[in-house]
Order: sequence, then C-alpha cells, then structure tokens
Amino acid sequence: MAEYRRSIVVKETQPASDGDYTHLLPTDPVSFLVLHLKALNAGSNTKATLAQLLSAIEKVLISYKGDTVIDINGADLYVLNCVLFGKEMLQENVVDEDNAVRGLPLIIPFGKTLYNPAEAFPATAKGDLTITLTLDIADTGYDTLKYQIDAVTLPGASPSSRLKIYTIKHTPSSTGETDIDLPRGNKVLGYLLRSYTIPAGTSTTCTIGKTKLLADNKETYIVSIDFDGLHQELARLTGAANAWAEKKHRENTAASYTQNADTATEEQYFSDVANYGLIDFGIGVSEDFILDTAGFRDLKLRIDAGDTNEIRVIAIERLPV
Repeated sequence: MAEYRRSIVVKETQPASDGDYTHLLPTDPVSFLVLHLKALNAGSNTKATLAQLLSAIEKVLISYKGDTVIDINGADLYVLNCVLFGKEMLQENVVDEDNAVRGLPLIIPFGKTLYNPAEAFPATAKGDLTITLTLDIADTGYDTLKYQIDAVTLPGASPSSRLKIYTIKHTPSSTGETDIDLPRGNKVLGYLLRSYTIPAGTSTTCTIGKTKLLADNKETYIVSIDFDGLHQELARLTGAANAWAEKKHRENTAASYTQNADTATEEQYFSDVANYGLIDFGIGVSEDFILDTAGFRDLKLRIDAGDTNEIRVIAIERLPV
C-alpha cells in the first residue's frame, strides 16, 4: 500500500531581520512543500493587500548540491499555484484591523500533480536538498512576518521525473523588438510571463507586446500573439478573474448625507494575476505538445516591447531523475 507523510519540517519561525534563511529538507522523495506565511496588518482601518504580503517573499531558492531546482519569488509562485491547480491559495483573516493576523499558504511543487509517486524530487542524502528564503520582514501594509514549512514525502517512491522552475529577468534597452534567450536541453511544460506594464486607465501600453517563439531562428508554436492572448491562455486555467481581484464600491458624497445610501455597482479594479500570461506546452494542454529543447542550437522569445520595464519569464521544465 502506498503511503504519503505530511510533516512540519520548519516550525513557525519569526525572522529577526531581512535576509536569507536556509533550512534542510527531507531525505525521502518529496512531492511538494507548503510555505505558510503569516504577518500582522500594519495600520489602522486598513489591511495588507495580497500583493504586499507576497512581496515579503523576495525569493524562494531550492538547491540540490548547489544546483538550482526552484528559483521564484512570492508573487510569481502565487500565480504558478493558480495556473497549476486552478485555485486561489486562500488568505485567512482578511480584515482591516491593525495587528490582525493574516495567513497565506503557498505550494512549492516538485511535480505537475501533487501526491504523484512518478513525479517528485527523489530521495537524497541529508543536507543535499535545501531551501533558502529571502525575506522582507516588514514593509508597507504588514509587519511581524512569520513562516512555517510543511513537506509531503512519498516513502519508497521511485519517481522518473521532477520539475525544475526558474526565473529569467530581462529589461529591454529600448522599445521595439527585443530577444530573450531561453535555456536549452530539457523538456518544457510552459513559460509563465510577467509584463510590468499592462493596459490601465486610457493607456493600452504593454511591456510585453507582440510575441513569437523562435527555435534555430524558425517560428515554432507561437507564431504571433500579443499580451491579451497570453493572458487569455493563463485565464483559461485560473478560472474566474474576480476570485483573484480587489473590488470597490462608489458612493456619491457630493450631495447631502443620506443614511444607508446605496453604492454604485461593484467594480473590479485590480487582479493579482492581471500582469501574467502563459505559453502552454503541457500544463493545460495535452503533453503530446511538450517542447523538447534538447536538439536546438538556439531558443528565444522575440517580443515587441512597449516600454523598457522588466519582463520576467518563469520556465517550468520536466527533468528525468
């Protein structure tokens, strides 16, 4: 009979200062980790936004004998969770009370599906597999940061593959055509893309404009797509946008005060997945389409940049073990 084991591997910790915090991970095969984030609201009649809480996690780095397994920040990890699992990681105690305890769990996956003995990080020697968190313990909206890490292991499992997830940052030198070189050699399930600028107000500017994927200077998979199309691909997997959105109501206060006045229709004005798009080769599409980069001499994204702000590409690869 197969068995999984869930355990707390790093008990609740309150870091004393900003910086890096490194911990050893289990030696049994690991399906996934859960990073539990806690913080206090900092300010009367306000609450930390989801974006503010996620900004506390400046980097999650998982290493095996010094080699990168996962390299991602908190905001990107949150969106990756939404894409892989189609569900928001629920916040707890979302109230606008000063010093209210806020909570948010984030899954750090080693397989596309959880609890899968065929895809997990394999057994290791003690000390070979580590996690390093780069944390900002207090900033706008929150303070008194704490974290805990749980692990789900699969004793006796012999996985044949595991994920590698890492971040590529690119800042265009000018508007217009810019190339982002992509690593080669592994099979790719998808690329998660973040555009710093997206349409807002009356502006239609996007940092990520028209995009194509080139392998050995030939168009492959993505011949031409703009940010709207990339975002649609992500939205196809994440579900209704309002689950990830901030909302507001408006009331006309110019007239004399009216008790119990009705507010205007609810508006969605911000979504924590709004800046993201997806190129999908095997997350929500058949794995027959997985991009195998082993034979390419060159692989790049060619993007028509609308401004010179940062573009992030989060590569989601599958490696044999």
